[in-house]
Amino acid sequence: MTTESVSPQRLAMLLHHYSQALAPDFGVRPSPDSEWESLSPNERGRMVAAAELTLLDLHQAAQPASPLNLPFPKFEGGTEGKECGA
Repeated sequence: MTTESVSPQRLAMLLHHYSQALAPDFGVRPSPDSEWESLSPNERGRMVAAAELTLLDLHQAAQPASPLNLPFPKFEGGTEGKECGA
């Protein structure tokens, strides 16, 4: 499975589900209205947006580094190790 095959909504729903399922193990009592369908549209939208950003980050982290993503581009021409003005 790749990050492209997971929809942001599916990831948000799964994270919410597992967060609720694990709550008792961490001493948190889930509220009865904390089911995904019971969340407000704004809350669901925020969680889906966070999942989308997470998927973008994961996708970018899985990509090989390209010269455009490096902080300082490597230039050819043999200037490494030479003094300025030499």
